[in-house]
Amino acid sequence: MILTVTLNLALDVTYEVPHVDWNGVNRVGAVHRRAGGKGVNVARVLAALGRDVLVTGLAGGPTGRSIEDDLRAARLPTALTPITAD
Repeated sequence: MILTVTLNLALDVTYEVPHVDWNGVNRVGAVHRRAGGKGVNVARVLAALGRDVLVTGLAGGPTGRSIEDDLRAARLPTALTPITAD
């Protein structure tokens, strides 16, 4: 078991555009949100390599719930400490 500690969990947001118009207006085609932070990223790689991992850190507020939901969907086990604020 490899324990990763990410005290500053993040919600990484990626905006996808179908093409770039350098002289005009660019419209977002899709938005992707994913739990991130160094420990989470390491845990994703280790899990993909077949290692047992446990993600720990602080999570709270709506952002914390989104992070928890994403980690659950990715089947990454967690032991997050709940806090009040994002």
